[in-house]
Amino acid sequence: MKRLASFGLMMVAALLMATRDAHAYLDPGTGSMLLQGLIAGIAAASVVLGGYWSKVKAFFSSAPKDRKAQGRPGDPPEQ
Repeated sequence: MKRLASFGLMMVAALLMATRDAHAYLDPGTGSMLLQGLIAGIAAASVVLGGYWSKVKAFFSSAPKDRKAQGRPGDPPEQ
């Protein structure tokens, strides 16, 4: 395993040393588009996690059915 990791590290180093110039231009519109995608990803993740959070919170906040039938201490008696 150690030998495979060292081989992989050597391959990555060799690829990084053999790069060529891209001669590419990133205008400000590209940067704003990347920022917009990042913000959208964060918003989507928060919506998904918020949905799961409400389910987890509802699971832990609901009392077992037996306890509901018995009533909690301090509850007024049912008539």
